[in-house]
Amino acid sequence: MRLSKEEKRSLQLKILEIIKYIDAFCNENNIEYYIIYGSCLGAVRHKGFIPWDDDMDIAMTEDNYFKFIKAFEQSGNKEKYYLQRPGKEKDYYLSFSKLRDITTTLVEENNKDKNITYGVYIDIFPLIGVPKNKIKRNILKINRAFLLSANINVINNKFLKSISKIIIKLIGKERVIKYCQKNCFKYKTKDYDEWLSLCDGDGFNLNLNMKEVYGKPLYVEFENTMLPIPRKYDEYLTHIYGDYMKIPSEKDIEKKEHTPYYMNLNLPYKEYIKLKKSKKDMENIYNDKN
Repeated sequence: MRLSKEEKRSLQLKILEIIKYIDAFCNENNIEYYIIYGSCLGAVRHKGFIPWDDDMDIAMTEDNYFKFIKAFEQSGNKEKYYLQRPGKEKDYYLSFSKLRDITTTLVEENNKDKNITYGVYIDIFPLIGVPKNKIKRNILKINRAFLLSANINVINNKFLKSISKIIIKLIGKERVIKYCQKNCFKYKTKDYDEWLSLCDGDGFNLNLNMKEVYGKPLYVEFENTMLPIPRKYDEYLTHIYGDYMKIPSEKDIEKKEHTPYYMNLNLPYKEYIKLKKSKKDMENIYNDKN
């Protein structure tokens, strides 16, 4: 389904609720994070969401990332939110975490057949350090690439995508993720001058920045609140987008849009599952009669 402007704005406001919760939770637990990629661009260029944007990405250094996971599992609002992460659900296909609002339902077209929890979400990417040693650096590139292989959809290189399919089939997705994560997370951000966003599908170099580019999170205006972005945001955004103040073409905008299979911002995911099961049961009864 293609979202109308009104539906997209309603989705943005729901995402805004989630990020406000994350920000308050992180402040309570002394956890630093940044809004990144298009969310950071929106903060700088639009002082809020990019008008056509339909998601939000945040990043945390690996120590803050694991601190967030532990803190949420201990004291997070689990009646409203679900922290989705590798190893928690058998069919979860990504190598990073999502915080989902389970009082809503959002199922994306590309992943509609996965047996996982669905709802409006925010992506949480871990940041790791990058060694200068060329051999270690290349090994990290390989481990990062195969970590991404958990979600074939985000790999752009055709050859790597083919190899990844073979390896996952032979070894298994869970073992690939576990091995690659172990070898990536050993590079602590506190020990290195370069930081890398670990799990985004764009290239290694595009996600690589000097640690001072991130620096101490800088709070800026975002919609009706204040959110943290990388301190040297101009350098960060220029590295990723080039002339980031230039508005992209309609064609480029369409390429970036996600495609919901089903969205209902007032229907809890558990109720959606009940309705789906009930509909399937009715279809089976009809087919049996005919």
